[in-house]
Amino acid sequence: MLKVKGIAIAVAALVGSHLGFTVIPQGLSSDNVEVAIAERRLVMDENGDYYSAGTGPRLAYEWQVVDPDPNGLNCRYYNRRRGPNGRDIYEYPVGTTFQEGELIKSAMIQLDNRGLPWLWIGTSATTEICYVRANSRYVQPVRPLHRGY
Repeated sequence: MLKVKGIAIAVAALVGSHLGFTVIPQGLSSDNVEVAIAERRLVMDENGDYYSAGTGPRLAYEWQVVDPDPNGLNCRYYNRRRGPNGRDIYEYPVGTTFQEGELIKSAMIQLDNRGLPWLWIGTSATTEICYVRANSRYVQPVRPLHRGY
């Protein structure tokens, strides 16, 4: 929370890339008003699963593969033109693998029907994408990417 003296303004992030401003009526103002700025951020739960929390635009990140499996980390293939055929992410066929140490870019985190998070690997222009489990056993975040990714 950010404390603002003599100004009664609350800032809240709206879903999407816009920020909205709400003015608090003068009758409710005080010398110190807390201003909350909501933002999307990456969080990890007790199982090592990464989730996107908060509001705002999608959370694009660069990730490093940490899975030591010599066969590589499976990336489950999905073609947006064909659709999922009623299957869920963990049932998609393996389309490619990534080796330990490799850097991958993800535009967002998507949940499967069990509520488990997966990294969406590809860009908004990509028709062929794949998914990697968003878990610390397999990947670790390196840095956030610019919003245009």
